Amino acid sequence: MVSLSHIVQPGMFSFLGAAASFALLAPVAPAASIATSDATETLSSPTLLAQGDIDAGLGIAPGEGLMAEAEAAIESQDYALAVLKLQEAREILNQTSNSYQNIAAAFTGVDADISSSLRISARDAAQMRDQATYRQALIYRAQGQAELAVPLLVEIVQSQGPNRDLGLDGYQQLFELGFVSRPYRRTGSEDPSNAVANVARPLNQGDSPTGIRAAELLINEADAAYAAADYATAVARLQAARETLNQSSGYYQSLLTTFSGIDRRVSNEMRQQALEAAELRDQASLKQARAYQAQQQPTLAIPLLVEVLSSQNPTRALGQQAYDQLLEIGFVAQPYIVNEETATSSEQ
Repeated sequence: MVSLSHIVQPGMFSFLGAAASFALLAPVAPAASIATSDATETLSSPTLLAQGDIDAGLGIAPGEGLMAEAEAAIESQDYALAVLKLQEAREILNQTSNSYQNIAAAFTGVDADISSSLRISARDAAQMRDQATYRQALIYRAQGQAELAVPLLVEIVQSQGPNRDLGLDGYQQLFELGFVSRPYRRTGSEDPSNAVANVARPLNQGDSPTGIRAAELLINEADAAYAAADYATAVARLQAARETLNQSSGYYQSLLTTFSGIDRRVSNEMRQQALEAAELRDQASLKQARAYQAQQQPTLAIPLLVEVLSSQNPTRALGQQAYDQLLEIGFVAQPYIVNEETATSSEQ
């Protein structure tokens, strides 16, 4: 298990500035003052969500409070509580950011000052949400739970972009874990490949918990189970592989979109990784359909075969195999003979 202190230096995150800390100490306005018709009291009510002692309220201050509780839990090594508090903070801050964006949109063309102020608040809430997300990913990594850290890190890179500090840190974590193999070096930054030259990257190991390598192991286990006529185990392993590969392909596609126009080498690699994951997923789908047929469950095989056919195109090898299985089941009646010229062009 990796120590959290080895991943991030103590004190690297200080979520509460002096002004925010002062706001947290401010008393809550009495309920009666909110209902009053006095203009002065009415004007003071918008500061309500700036105060941090509102239980389960929306706003930036409640998110800050939860993140402070998470940091205290980390210091006491209560990582389960820290994750819980960070998850709550992320949900509150995400909803807060979306709410500010929606209100800002309503004021567009009506009051430029209000719209601009709300967009800044939305940005601040989103930035704090991403900080909480990064902190949570670091805890998962320290606990050896890379499969939980990866989606959070991809989310950060997508939200922040690789040229902002937090986005760059998120991608660096993905690189160190082994989910991506090409380092990204922002102009003027340290070469990230040096940081992991002698470090075992967990997602490249034989017992990888997620990603393409993990799915390959599941498919190998499924092949062995199928050969032993243990079709139930084969189906379970293949289903797990398909889910892992579908998620991985989606993550790589998100990174591809994020790096498009920024680093062609990284974006090209993300495209290749997404295609590799999708290809392996479709292979697993074909095998799972075959296992269902062996169990006399063709109605479960058909959706998988249609899915492969839609993903692969009938002129490609996997697409042809999917259609042939549908023909074998009797779901389609017309054989498909591949035109050699069409098949050649589809592979290009």
